[in-house]
Amino acid sequence: MKAGTAEETAPAPTGGERITGDVADDDAANHVAPWWRLLAAAFADVTERMADLPVVIAVQRALALVLPLVTVGAFALMVRHTPFSQLRGALDTLFGPAWITMGDALISGTFGIASLAVLCAFSGTMAMVYNQRRGTQFVSPVMSAIVVLACFFVVTNPASDMPWRDMFSMDRGLLLAFIVSVGGSWLFLRLSDVKRLQLPLEAVGHDPVVRDILTVMPAGMLTIAIFGLLRVVLVDSGIPDLHGALRAAMTRPFIEGGNTLGLGLLYTGLSQVLWFFGAHGPNLLFPIEDAIFAPAGVANAAALAAGQAPPFVLTKTFFDVFTRMGGSGSTLCLIAAILYASRDSGTRRLAMVALLPALCNVNEPLLFGLPMVMNPVYLIPFLLVPLAQTAAAHAATLLHLVPYTLPDVVWTTPPLLNGYAATGSVAASLMQAFNLGLGMALYLPFVRAADALRERHGRHILAELLRTASSSEVGPGGRKCIDRPGEQGRIASSLANDLAAAMARDGEVFLEYQPQIGVDGRPHGAEALLRWHHPAYGRIAPPITVALAEDTGIIDRLGMFVLHRACARRVAWTGLVPDGFVMSVNVAPRQLLNPRFDRDVLAALARTGLAPHLLELELTESTVLLPDTRTIKALRRLRTAGVRVAIDDFGMGHASLRYLRDFPVDTVKIDRSLTEASHGDINEHIVRSIVDLARTLDITTVVEGVERREQFERFVELGCQVFQGYLFSRPVSAVQCLEVVAGWNNGAGRTLFTAP
Repeated sequence: MKAGTAEETAPAPTGGERITGDVADDDAANHVAPWWRLLAAAFADVTERMADLPVVIAVQRALALVLPLVTVGAFALMVRHTPFSQLRGALDTLFGPAWITMGDALISGTFGIASLAVLCAFSGTMAMVYNQRRGTQFVSPVMSAIVVLACFFVVTNPASDMPWRDMFSMDRGLLLAFIVSVGGSWLFLRLSDVKRLQLPLEAVGHDPVVRDILTVMPAGMLTIAIFGLLRVVLVDSGIPDLHGALRAAMTRPFIEGGNTLGLGLLYTGLSQVLWFFGAHGPNLLFPIEDAIFAPAGVANAAALAAGQAPPFVLTKTFFDVFTRMGGSGSTLCLIAAILYASRDSGTRRLAMVALLPALCNVNEPLLFGLPMVMNPVYLIPFLLVPLAQTAAAHAATLLHLVPYTLPDVVWTTPPLLNGYAATGSVAASLMQAFNLGLGMALYLPFVRAADALRERHGRHILAELLRTASSSEVGPGGRKCIDRPGEQGRIASSLANDLAAAMARDGEVFLEYQPQIGVDGRPHGAEALLRWHHPAYGRIAPPITVALAEDTGIIDRLGMFVLHRACARRVAWTGLVPDGFVMSVNVAPRQLLNPRFDRDVLAALARTGLAPHLLELELTESTVLLPDTRTIKALRRLRTAGVRVAIDDFGMGHASLRYLRDFPVDTVKIDRSLTEASHGDINEHIVRSIVDLARTLDITTVVEGVERREQFERFVELGCQVFQGYLFSRPVSAVQCLEVVAGWNNGAGRTLFTAP
């Protein structure tokens, strides 16, 4: 199976297609709204640069690493505090009080240690990013995690009456864990670069990892000592409890603010800012809730019981009902926007997974899985949506469109239901529906922007991966793409996992066909070309697809997939194309190593009913030149059965001509690098030699990559027999190929073969 070429992967534009970057269209668009395009371009550039910062990459990967803890904790929290009495009763009947004990244990074992897990994951990931980008001194990610963990315990050692559990939990300890992990990782990695702090060791025992650890050991020790000095400074400054001091500093400005819209917006905004950095905003701002919003709800209930009008708009229930629908940032709005507009299937699947917990106001799976935390693309809507929803619900309450909220509504009650429960009015549920629509509308452009940035980054990585797949280099594990370090290897592994599943889905992996035209102007055949349209990355270049199939050992399966489709298509064309119309199918080098290759090909012909002489197997020149007796015997058996054999990309890079004497070949396809032959140059002499030898051996010559009439005329003059390229047709679908073949068969394109 040939890996593919630029001609195959980039369809030529026709009159009905818009060329990317069309000047007229772009100018028109710029004339309509140049400020918007400039703003969008600036936003994309800034967010892409921010997303490429090592600290942002490390935070997002660290949150992904702890996602199993967070997901289990979220579901345990959702079930443990379910608002549905029927479910609680069913669980009591089935398990007794044991289900409550289990739920509490799961919450403590996941959310209860999440800050420590994130700290270790971040510091380890930061070291990995450092190693990839610097490529000099290797720093063990595990050692980095241990050093930073020690720094955390040294600098945050709380007062004796404060339980350590509060320091480890996700809601109370995450912000401080982030601060310490960022500072500790940065300091340790910087010190690791200092040559004077590196132990001059050549080798230690048989394990090079031990040498790497001992080399940077002084840097780790010094990092911990510096945090010890910081602890002394904090205690001398009257801050023995860093966690408590941080919490007090954040909440102090709110205590005297009163129950006003300004305070509500400030509270919501700060809560979102804290969430953006991974800290549970409402929990960190609990003193504000406890001092202002919870008493306001109680006062509303007391006033209503006394027959008076409730005095306060802003209550804890108000925020739970109208601002935190689905959790922080109105997660349900984002989920709806993703399911409506996102083209990334992975993101859509994550949104579906996060939907159930979000319906119970548990938002961690999406915040940590997407992630929303430290994601510059979603910063604006993440802050703006809750502010807009708070202002809208506040105005509706003051205008008496929505009743004042009351306490005692379980926070896990789903939206629309909790609106009614909090007010006793359907109007509150309608207000929630309005806020859901408002939030979704605000998120939509940023979901599309995230898709665009992801595709832009993906194209860059795929371009690098294409160069890797097209080269002859392999990694230490003998694999071309998957063994690549860094982002290339990760995307290659992800694509490799998707490829096997893609072949089972209709339409994702498919074939296109490029007609071949004989020198007499009649259709000679068509080449079947592999295509893979990935739902997230778009079209994957054929060299990448083939390399991934070889890396993962499914190349035989992929090759047979292509062969069956191509043979079945040629059978379906019976009577619609000339009787001798040949279907060419590429064969990857590793397919020939399969001892059943020839039998599998003959079995495919038998199952599809295609006559063997109508199938041509294309092998790359480097493949057929391998001195493999078994391969040559297999190809001879196929040729004896009537199957045609072609050598693709013939004429460059190998001393190949002498092998044609013994090798069973019907066709040679002249390398496209020779199509630029001009009168008297070396390419012309090479082509002429190939054509003369092929004529002597009764071998058909096919010229690929013919795009201009002067190329075609030159190769006709040199004696070439069959042509393939954009001058005749680009790779097209089966239906379009049949139309092109019919046109040539009826003489519509033969003016090309007459003198002007």
